[in-house]
Amino acid sequence: MDELTIETPETQILCHQCAAVLPIEQGSQFVTCEFCGATNFVDKSGAVLHYAVRATVDETAAAAAVRRWMGGNDTVKDLDKKAVLERPSFQMFPMWLVRVDMNGQEKVVLEPAAALSVLEITELSIPASDLEPYDHTMDGDAITPTVPLDTVRKWLAENQKIAAGQIKESSLVHLPLFIFKYTFGGRGYTAVVDAASSQVFASIYPSKREVPYVAIGSIGCALYFCAALIPAISFFSFDISLIFGIVGYIVVAIVLAVPIFGIAAYISARV
Repeated sequence: MDELTIETPETQILCHQCAAVLPIEQGSQFVTCEFCGATNFVDKSGAVLHYAVRATVDETAAAAAVRRWMGGNDTVKDLDKKAVLERPSFQMFPMWLVRVDMNGQEKVVLEPAAALSVLEITELSIPASDLEPYDHTMDGDAITPTVPLDTVRKWLAENQKIAAGQIKESSLVHLPLFIFKYTFGGRGYTAVVDAASSQVFASIYPSKREVPYVAIGSIGCALYFCAALIPAISFFSFDISLIFGIVGYIVVAIVLAVPIFGIAAYISARV
């Protein structure tokens, strides 16, 4: 196959005995022909198969997943209530799925086959059971690949030290995605929902400010460090029993916990 013709990867491998189309599955090397019963060894290292993942999540469920993500611990308070969410666009996005042999263990590498703004999608796990041969009825929603497989192979060789001989299988997989645009605080953001798993991905979003948490944590550590010196100071400087010094530390630690946790709760509610 010519790797420059990335718009129409091969989707069929034929039986060596009767030339019937074999039902190829991800990761399988031996396939039994459904027509003549012959067992075929399938070398997919040089072939490029074309798969798709069927959407199982509708627009309503995808929007609900985004709202749940907005109400999580990583985003600013009340983002799920204050963000203005636009109606999403649906697309079948192309990804290169490469199976490689890493010291006897199989590793799956997922790389975009077109321009992608939310790179976190490459962390998506795609079970082999979710893959099925690409259906051309999906063409209307499918994004055309623009990144050649040869480019991905060069990137694997240069950045991950994966030689061509380690590649066991290369596939073009179209993933069903809902692309959500929303505004918050006068700025626009993007969130992507995997329409097969409801998983939400976002590169840039209104996140909680870390400075208040770092400040209260630093202050708490400093205060408890000073409190931990009470037994030693009382024993060596005031000749007080070590037990009384430890009791004094416990009392001070309890007293300090009240304002520290109170301030932390206040910051959590406001940020």
